[in-house]
Amino acid sequence: MRERAVLGIDVGGTKTLCALVDERHRIVAAKKFPTAPEDGRKKFVARFIRTTDGLLKEARHEKLKVIGVGVAVAGQVCDGEVKVAPNLLPLESLNFRRLIRQQLKLDACLGNDVQLALQAEHQLGAARGYRHVLGVFFGTGIGGAAIIHGQVYRGASGLGGQVGAIVTHAIGGAEALDSHGILDRMTSKAAIGGSALALAAKQAAPHLFEEVGTDLAKVSWGALKRSIRKGDKAVEELLRARLRLAGVALSNVVNFLNPEMLVLGGGLVEEMPQLVRAEVEQSLRSHLVPEVSKALKVKLAHFRNKAAAIGAAHCAFEHLG
Repeated sequence: MRERAVLGIDVGGTKTLCALVDERHRIVAAKKFPTAPEDGRKKFVARFIRTTDGLLKEARHEKLKVIGVGVAVAGQVCDGEVKVAPNLLPLESLNFRRLIRQQLKLDACLGNDVQLALQAEHQLGAARGYRHVLGVFFGTGIGGAAIIHGQVYRGASGLGGQVGAIVTHAIGGAEALDSHGILDRMTSKAAIGGSALALAAKQAAPHLFEEVGTDLAKVSWGALKRSIRKGDKAVEELLRARLRLAGVALSNVVNFLNPEMLVLGGGLVEEMPQLVRAEVEQSLRSHLVPEVSKALKVKLAHFRNKAAAIGAAHCAFEHLG
C-alpha cells in the first residue's frame, strides 16, 4: 500500500509555495512561483496548475498517493472561495476548491494563511502542547493569529487575530498621517522597503542601492539582510526601529490575551531570526504587565517561512483523509 501524501500550498502576496508533504509532515518536494497579482488571475491560475501538476508527477515518481490539497491564502476564505484578499485582489472570488477538483481531480480545503501557519506550529512545531498562543508572521504584510484554549480563534468573520490592523501613533509626523498609524503600513515589506529605498537614494545605504537601485520590487528581506551585513547602518536602524514599534503595538494584544507563548515567523524571521526576536521581545516586554510577561515565552517558528504550507497540508490530512 502506497504512503499517503498531500499538497500544501501557501498563496502569499509575493510568492506561492507548493509543497508535496508526506504523512509525517515532511516536505518531499517543493516548487514556488511569483504570485504576481499584477499579472491577473488567468496567468496565476496557469502557473498554479503547471506547478501543482509537476508535484503530482513527483509524487508518482516517489510512489506516494496524493489524497488532497490544502491551500493557505493571505485573506478571508469561505467554502473554498477567496472572499477578501487586499494583497491578492485578482484572486478575490476565485473558488480554489472548484479549480482543484476540475483541474487536478482532487478535493481541497482552504484557510487563512496565518491561522494555518500558527496551527502548524501549535500541532507540530514551536507551540506544541500550549493552549494559549499568539502568532505573528512578518511577510508581505504583518499577519497574526491566536490559539485560545487549544483552538484557533477565527472570530465572527474568520479573520480573528489580524494584528496588522492595530492603530499606533508611535511614529509621528507626515508618515503617521499617511499611514493612519496602522502597524501593517509601517512594518510590511513594502513599507520598510520603501523607507530603505529612500535611504539608498540619499546615499545613506550605498550597498542597498548597488544591489536594487531604485526598484522597490527588488527589495526583499534577503536584500535588506545583505545590505545590513555589508555595513548599511541606516538600514539596520530603520529595521530595528520598526521592529521595536511592532513590539509596542503587540504589547496591547499580549496584555489583553495573556498568552503562554508568542511565536514569531515569516520571511523576515527566516532571514534575520535573532534580530527580529531580540528587538520585538525587548520592546514588547518593556510594555507588559509583570505577571503577563512572566507567563510569556517568545519563540521563533519551527517551520519558519514554510509554516503556512505545512499548516495547509495538516488541514488536508485532517479533513480529506
